[in-house]
Amino acid sequence: MSTAPRPAARGEKFRRLAEELRRGVAELRWPDGRLPTEQQLAKEQGVSLNTVRRAVDLLVADGLVYRRQGSGTYIAEDTEQSAGPAGGEPVPGPVVGICVPSMTYYYPRIIAAIEAELTRGGAQMMIRSTGYDAGQERSAIEGMLAAGATGLLLVPELEPGADPMLQHDAIQALGVPVVMVERRFATSADHHEFVCSNHSAGAYVAVRHLVSLGHRKIGYLQRHSPFTADAVAAGFRTALADSGLDPAGAPYAGRARWDMPDADAFLDELLAAGATAVVCFADREAALLVSAARRRGLSVPGDLSLVGYDDEVAELSEVPLTAVSPAKAEVGRLAAGTLLRRIADPSAPVVQQLVVPRLVVRDSTGPVG
Repeated sequence: MSTAPRPAARGEKFRRLAEELRRGVAELRWPDGRLPTEQQLAKEQGVSLNTVRRAVDLLVADGLVYRRQGSGTYIAEDTEQSAGPAGGEPVPGPVVGICVPSMTYYYPRIIAAIEAELTRGGAQMMIRSTGYDAGQERSAIEGMLAAGATGLLLVPELEPGADPMLQHDAIQALGVPVVMVERRFATSADHHEFVCSNHSAGAYVAVRHLVSLGHRKIGYLQRHSPFTADAVAAGFRTALADSGLDPAGAPYAGRARWDMPDADAFLDELLAAGATAVVCFADREAALLVSAARRRGLSVPGDLSLVGYDDEVAELSEVPLTAVSPAKAEVGRLAAGTLLRRIADPSAPVVQQLVVPRLVVRDSTGPVG
């Protein structure tokens, strides 16, 4: 049997390097209190830059060293853990970059929960908003990585119809742990961590609520959204089929953006089809339909029951809307916790989490009149 040294298994190199760095700290190998740069360590140790980053991440998680943005990695003093070399501001734990398409409407509660969870975990955060623009997203990610981000929480602009493997590879190539938030590839090859709302389940709950009230002819109104609308529509159709109703017979309308004339036109379709209820994606569109119905002298919910989606402005409708409410705070909390776990233990099993929205029942739904 050969006695040649066994090659380091995948995932062992960075742990071995972390142990070597720990020994170096204990032996006062760097008396100025500052570790060599990650590039220097990679060259000295004959390993990749990603291996160095993962090793240093372990030391950061243990509180043995800390990073100062734009300055370097420093050994924590026993009496001033995570303080800078000249008594500067504390720099606790890993630095997490957060990239979201918008700071308004859907995302504030997610962002607030992420911030709270990262604070509890002793992490710093950087946040960028991309305006749903792929170019701005690339620039934001590059900037956060250059500024020292050791992990990323991304709501990425995945391109519909693009080769999913190319998109997988692009995320893998970032070289730091990534958790996707409210986005997933939903393919068998998906090996990335994500935390998402289960929008199909949300729509399913909405339809079953209406069916429980006796509604048998239920319509569907949709605002186009490349990341959510298809899942909501799938849940709507599945719930109808499971309730013994024909999805093909459901009045349906979808637009990029709805205005009042559009709502009036769809109301005509609903009435012609004998519909007594409708699921609307999202809240704003449901509110438009409520206004259209009331202008016709129809009662909501007496003549028409409506369910909104997102629960952002549902209670502000002239008839407060029953709405599907994604658990945004829980999505943010789980996403941040998943990333911190991945940074602390890069070899842990990959976790992919779906959070089922709840239904908030208000005044816009009732029994068939």
